[in-house]
Amino acid sequence: MEQFFRDNIRDVDINKLCEQYRGAEYRKLVEQHIRKLGDKLEMAITAAIQACTDTERKVGEYLIDEYNQKGYEKSFWRRDCADVLMDICNQFEQLMSEYGERVEEKGKFNMFNLITMNLAAQARDQKVLRKFAGIRISLLFR
Repeated sequence: MEQFFRDNIRDVDINKLCEQYRGAEYRKLVEQHIRKLGDKLEMAITAAIQACTDTERKVGEYLIDEYNQKGYEKSFWRRDCADVLMDICNQFEQLMSEYGERVEEKGKFNMFNLITMNLAAQARDQKVLRKFAGIRISLLFR
């Protein structure tokens, strides 16, 4: 873990973030990541990984694989963003507890962002996935 990256994750209240996300489809957050970060997604993913402990990385690899599989379900992309956030945070916390480790809010937020940015990078590079998920990379293009 690179302490510099961990220290630069902003403090977050997951419950307040859920309130902000409530009502928005998850695909819209993925779309926003593509539009805002574009070619810098890989750099942001690398920073998120560097902010993880070794155990968080192991758990993160498992969760990324799991959420990649969920991406094959059309309904996943239409889920309420707040529900996806809570699912990822709860699952991350539960898996980390199996290793005997507690997770702070910033760690949960980082994992949520890592999974979301990973999906955004895939969607950015795969037109078929964007069309399937209903993601637009700009106002004119899928």
